Amino acid sequence: MALYGLPNLPFSVVGLPLALYLPRFYSQELALDLAAVGLIIAACRVTDVFTDPLIGTLSDRHRTRFGRRKPWIAAGIPLLMGSLWMLFVPVGEPTLVYLFVWVAVLYLAFTLISLPYNAWGAELSKDYSERSRVTGWREAIGVVGTILSISIPLLMVQFGYTDVSGQLLGVAVAVVVLTPLLAIPALFLVPEPEPERVPRAALSGWQKLGIAWRNGPFRRLVISFLFFIMAITMTASLSIFFVTAVMEETTTTYAGFIFVYYLATTLGVPVWLRISHRLGKHRTVVVAIVWLSIWSAPIPLLEPGDFALFLFLMVMKGSAIGALAFLPASMAADVIDVDTLETGEQRSGLFFSLWGMANKAAVALGVLLATNAAAAFGFEPTAGTANTDSAKLAVACLYSLIPAGLALVALPLLWSYPITREYQQALRARITREQNSA
Repeated sequence: MALYGLPNLPFSVVGLPLALYLPRFYSQELALDLAAVGLIIAACRVTDVFTDPLIGTLSDRHRTRFGRRKPWIAAGIPLLMGSLWMLFVPVGEPTLVYLFVWVAVLYLAFTLISLPYNAWGAELSKDYSERSRVTGWREAIGVVGTILSISIPLLMVQFGYTDVSGQLLGVAVAVVVLTPLLAIPALFLVPEPEPERVPRAALSGWQKLGIAWRNGPFRRLVISFLFFIMAITMTASLSIFFVTAVMEETTTTYAGFIFVYYLATTLGVPVWLRISHRLGKHRTVVVAIVWLSIWSAPIPLLEPGDFALFLFLMVMKGSAIGALAFLPASMAADVIDVDTLETGEQRSGLFFSLWGMANKAAVALGVLLATNAAAAFGFEPTAGTANTDSAKLAVACLYSLIPAGLALVALPLLWSYPITREYQQALRARITREQNSA
């Protein structure tokens, strides 16, 4: 499980710098138009609507001597390293076309890697609890990658690289070195199970899509997922503004805060894993959402000078984020058992492509809601601490209370979620029985 999770470390290093530093680097240091840079990055992200289901379905259908998932990951790794290097350490004088090409290739590489990688993880175990351990290892190691992505720019500053280009160079070197170092052992040493088959009448492609759409537990899980990913994204989008403009702290303090916050997220994973063994996955996610909401409630009452209390509240809140990352992914693996029994095929790639599209939609909605609502209440990012009290209060609520309310919307859907440990074990027993009788 550790070997399987390790590739997620370099994969996770990329995400934060791509969002935080790339637009600033290409607009300020390379003098490209900021609006055009933002539009290009967003437009390339839209292509995932087409590539996600395509790659997911192809990785379900095509078997090779190396498995269904591993060839796609192996193909995506050099694309990831090459496109990241060309973006973060550009050659010559980059244009908007240059930016578009390499961002598009980078997103394609992410699709080639992430969808088969997640589907592979869902297939590593058939056991209800062990699936949570697999996703727990993966997501905890991914958070370590996020911490590393924060630490590298700070470290580069200590070595005299104070501009964004130097910090991105550090990130690029780390990813290019760590990706093959951590991914190759997983590809060679972690097994890829044979795809499951259950005797069923042949179905057309449209019939299979209809069955996926009618999968009630999956629909319920995706809707819940949309709400709490929107909540987490709203908090992330306004994080730096809340710390610097509302709490009146420096960006250096903010970097330290983010480090501690994600560390709490990582350390919380084994705790939530143990809780899920006792309560079940869906009830544990409910508890995590309530826990997150409790520690969010006092945040709008904080004032400048209350940073120590704020840090405590966010550490307690951040400890719940890990549960919201790995348990829903484990629940998605259980959902695939329902589909396997109905269609006779193990379509993990398709389901995780739909899962990934829901995640991207939730992230986009969260960013849109947070930034536009803050602007509607008069918050100006460039004004910093000079923003009005009403604008700061709006940011505080959009940072804490409103995301907590969105997450709580998922509770009714999750509390009565049908795939319990007993239900999943019955599914597995029926699949095994039908396979043996074929």
